[in-house]
Amino acid sequence: MIQGVNFSEMISQSIKVLTQPRTETFEEFEKHGGQREALTYVGVAAGLAGVVAFIVGIFSGPLVAIIALLGALIAPLLSFFVFAFVINWMGKQQGGTGTQDEVFYTCSLYTAPILAVTGIVGNIPVLGCLFAPVSLVLGLYQLYLGYLATRASMNLDQNKAIITVIVAIVAQWIVFAVIGVIVAAIAISMGVASGAISAQ
Repeated sequence: MIQGVNFSEMISQSIKVLTQPRTETFEEFEKHGGQREALTYVGVAAGLAGVVAFIVGIFSGPLVAIIALLGALIAPLLSFFVFAFVINWMGKQQGGTGTQDEVFYTCSLYTAPILAVTGIVGNIPVLGCLFAPVSLVLGLYQLYLGYLATRASMNLDQNKAIITVIVAIVAQWIVFAVIGVIVAAIAISMGVASGAISAQ
């Protein structure tokens, strides 16, 4: 238990939504927690993946290890936050009646365990390559679970839930594209300043 978050309870809820993927299953748990519990749960999953990324990165040097750790921690948390936030916002634009706490919590129940598995295995070089097809299947399954969680937490019909999920995914892409441009610009600037990259 961390900061009052009951992980054993959340894990049992995750097992149920993963093995019994129905709108009703998500509705059963939507009021069992909120945004704080959700971010903590996903944060712990990202942390587990981050530790593995750090250990693997050590073999390429301490700087690589630190960058791998930060990437494995920050990217999934930011991705989850953007997705859940936009689901709540877009859902309300279409008449959804759920709350932000319900959206974050229901989305965390499937995001955290899938993130833990794909993040840990994916960061192990050879195993990660062999696991790639499974990661793809889990990614598609995660989209379906996101659709179910959206219907349950925002009380939307099928078409509105699909539109909401698509908008949330596009928002994720835009955020990461902007971050990618900023990071690339900083890296180039640092390279020029250090002389590693010619300014001419």
